[in-house]
Amino acid sequence: MAGGRHSSTRDERGGRSLGFYVVCAAVVIGLVVSVVVIVQAVRSWTGGCDHLVDYTLAADPSIAPAVTDILSAAKDTDTGCATIAVSAATSGDIAGRLGKGADAPDLWIPDTGAWVGKAALTAAGPVEVMTGSVASSPIVLVSREGEAPAAETWLAALQLKELQLGNPLVTGVAQGPIDAALAEGRSDPVSAGTVRAALVPLAQEESARTADEPIGEEMLRGVADNGGVAVATEQAVVNYNADTGQALAATVPATGSTFVNYPLVVTSPAPDRHYKATQVARAVAGVLGSDSARTVLQNSGFRGPDGSPLPDGRGIGEVPELGPVDETVLQEALGAWALMALPIRTLVAIDVSGSMETPAGNRSRMDLTVDAALAGNAMFPDSVSAGLWAFSQGLGGGPQDYREMVPIRRYDTVVDGLTQRQIMAQQAEKVDGLVGGATGLYDTALAAFRTVQESYDPRAVNSVIILTDGANEDPDSITKEQLLRILEREQDPARPVIIVTIGITDDADAATLAEISRVTGGSSYVAKDPADISNVFVNALAARGR
Repeated sequence: MAGGRHSSTRDERGGRSLGFYVVCAAVVIGLVVSVVVIVQAVRSWTGGCDHLVDYTLAADPSIAPAVTDILSAAKDTDTGCATIAVSAATSGDIAGRLGKGADAPDLWIPDTGAWVGKAALTAAGPVEVMTGSVASSPIVLVSREGEAPAAETWLAALQLKELQLGNPLVTGVAQGPIDAALAEGRSDPVSAGTVRAALVPLAQEESARTADEPIGEEMLRGVADNGGVAVATEQAVVNYNADTGQALAATVPATGSTFVNYPLVVTSPAPDRHYKATQVARAVAGVLGSDSARTVLQNSGFRGPDGSPLPDGRGIGEVPELGPVDETVLQEALGAWALMALPIRTLVAIDVSGSMETPAGNRSRMDLTVDAALAGNAMFPDSVSAGLWAFSQGLGGGPQDYREMVPIRRYDTVVDGLTQRQIMAQQAEKVDGLVGGATGLYDTALAAFRTVQESYDPRAVNSVIILTDGANEDPDSITKEQLLRILEREQDPARPVIIVTIGITDDADAATLAEISRVTGGSSYVAKDPADISNVFVNALAARGR
């Protein structure tokens, strides 16, 4: 009985039946479910984010700091549950990068909307404007206080002696005065030609430049230290004066000015990613359009999208806006600039296969090709950069079909007491002694293309010029299809390299040479008469189109 009472006491005070635990478990599960439901409900009510997704935004360097500050202060829910990594990059750089796709940002804020249409022509994916303007700022002429230029029009401003314009192929700020000058003469049929003529000395100065061009604060510092007149935005001048305590003067001609307008653009190339980036962009547009964001932008010297003057007397006050000109007219002017401003930079590859010894009159194809190279070498200015390769199967040792005779350098570069021009002439005369073997065209073309691209100069037309009298004869090389596919894939719109091909006599594989040139945007020539090689080569070297 005692044992029975112990058992009874355990059941009543300490033990629990299986049913009791089942009931308790059910209650606990119910509570957990309730808590989860409540948490999810609260998350729904408050708009919380279960997780964040990373997105990239490339912004023009002038506005990138303000955009970073604004988005850093925003709640995750305000940015569409996205973490936005902001980087600074010039508009020309991103416009080119979009053609590659792999290196494209998800979102983009260029300095002007003109870049959007240009980028869309070559972009690997869709380019979609989310909002036409995040902020704005008028283009101005900058000088030291008391030294403001007397320019009644933007055309007159472009003709100012030693005007620091900048490179309009890189920034919208430098495009502004060109656009404004074209807008001033909209009703004058000869105005566009007058504007292009005014660009000639500015473009030639750009062509002669040997160092990177100063932009932004660096350009303003140059004006403060050395005087002169530079092109900038009101925002840049307001910011510079506030940061340095200086008093640079900003003015515009009486006709008014154009404005940079900083659109927000969706540029993610992959369709699914682009769709999601569009949702994020809508949220980002809302953040950048908020009152708090406007305050940050205004404190950084930016006007609102409507171009209203800055408060507290900052800046230059009311500015009549010169409406944009037809995009085709602007692009033609910029195309003219490119032709005038970009010097030649090329790698010349000469075929030295055995067939180049074929007689051509009382000389050989090789003799005439060397004469052509020497003629081109003698006639071009010091701003030209050139290098020289010779190629035939196995010439470089083992499977390599090419040999570097001279690396690419400017003609006025001095090496061991000789200028690059003299070195090129000396080495060109030596290629005749290398003649022999089969034609190694495909591997050479690809290697030359990559060499020029790796050492790309953004201030020049970068090219490869191939002179050959035959077709590819290297059985161990890549195929024509592989070559064309690789060239097309590796061509970078931001760092374009063209291949110009010159077929020597009808023995050359003209169709293949034309395909190689076409896929890189270059030109192809055939010198049917060996005596024409010199003229054809000089014309090809002078060609500056891309």
